[in-house]
Amino acid sequence: MKTILTVALGAALVGASASAAAADANGAFFVNAGVGQAQYHVGRTNDLGFRLDDKDTAGALRFGYAWRVAPAFDLGVEGGYADLGKLVAKYSDGTISSKSDLGATGWLLGANGKYHFEKHAYVSARAGWFRSKEKLEASGFDVAHGQSLGHAGTDGEGDGWYGGVGVGYDFARNFSMGLNYDNYHVKARPEGVTSAVNVGVFSLSAEYRF
Repeated sequence: MKTILTVALGAALVGASASAAAADANGAFFVNAGVGQAQYHVGRTNDLGFRLDDKDTAGALRFGYAWRVAPAFDLGVEGGYADLGKLVAKYSDGTISSKSDLGATGWLLGANGKYHFEKHAYVSARAGWFRSKEKLEASGFDVAHGQSLGHAGTDGEGDGWYGGVGVGYDFARNFSMGLNYDNYHVKARPEGVTSAVNVGVFSLSAEYRF
């Protein structure tokens, strides 16, 4: 997967540069900030006695450069950081109760494209590499004896990927807002054990170009 993403990103960068040169098109730097709701896709565990809160607030900050490679099409590169919130799992059988939090953050690097319609609306897409970090914390409580069973935590990092699509509107030449859906494949190795989870994020974003 890393090889495929590297090749795809390299091809996008070369294509963007070549197209921009051929079209003698202008480009622009951009900053894009988004906030929304993340959902951790880990399946259902109700039959095991767990209660999941798999939704949390998420945010991402991206910056990069986009080339106008055609009259209505931009192609660019981006880097940034995403905070995907936490997954919370609770368990209780009347004797023992426990709580586990799984949080994910990470740096991203990828390519993006945007097609502009005549009435200032646009559609967009992006994909790339996601250097993700997972942090797991757990605590327990002995209900029968009224005492804590302690607290433990671990974290790990790994190479995943992300991809997304969006729609939006250009309110001015250098400012736009959009609605987006992104999927982050979070992969890490806490305590030497590979962990992978998909996190979907619906978000509202604002972008400024300069």
